[in-house]
Amino acid sequence: MDSFKSDVVKINHCIDKVYAKLSTPSSFKNIANIAALPEDVKQRIGEIEFGDDSIAFNANPIGKVELRVVEREEPGRIVMQAVQLPIPLKVIFSLSDAGNDTTEAVVDIQVELNMFIRPMVQQPLTDGAKKFGELLAMLPYDAM
Repeated sequence: MDSFKSDVVKINHCIDKVYAKLSTPSSFKNIANIAALPEDVKQRIGEIEFGDDSIAFNANPIGKVELRVVEREEPGRIVMQAVQLPIPLKVIFSLSDAGNDTTEAVVDIQVELNMFIRPMVQQPLTDGAKKFGELLAMLPYDAM
């Protein structure tokens, strides 16, 4: 399993609030088109669908990708797994309390890649993990 991690990002909210929002994808329904999302991200993912335990979006050139929460360890870990993708893929959110109502977060994208596809997707997955981490820091946790 290959692993692509974001940088450690600081979120200016307590770990309990961050965990509560990230572990319940439906809490994002009201912010699907927030201005804080970078324009290139909005264009790539298009419409986002939120379920109680899932997030679905378009991932070019793959098509529709659904991530479903498969593990919750309060307050520091949330694991989402891709549904109906031809390759095993997980997105792991690791949270830690940094004090003063601040949470540190790391996004880890784990995917099983064969040696032929690895060179083609390694850089986009590395960039995707970093952007995913940056996105976590920009979400308006109070508005959700």
